[in-house]
Amino acid sequence: MAAVTVTIQREELIMKNTKLNILLSKCDVTAPIPDDLAAWLDSPSVGNEIITDCDDTPLSSDDEYRAALKKITELSDAIPNTVEGSELEKWISLVETYENEHFPM
Repeated sequence: MAAVTVTIQREELIMKNTKLNILLSKCDVTAPIPDDLAAWLDSPSVGNEIITDCDDTPLSSDDEYRAALKKITELSDAIPNTVEGSELEKWISLVETYENEHFPM
């Protein structure tokens, strides 16, 4: 994989941030989600999702379990296929594994 170096001057970074802030200020966060996007967001997983950057260390205590549940709550609005969405999937997987071991059905 080739490394790419990008140089951004401070003025350009400030300008982009300003434009983004202007755009975000015009967004209506209460607007309904379009039907096509809602259908995509509500679609079931296909089972081939890959959780990247997953910490392979399972939850080992009730404190870690509770902290993981809190993290899931914080990330509950995460959009799939984003960094936050992947992090949410990771925490859900860790909690499911912990629950299957400690609270078998």
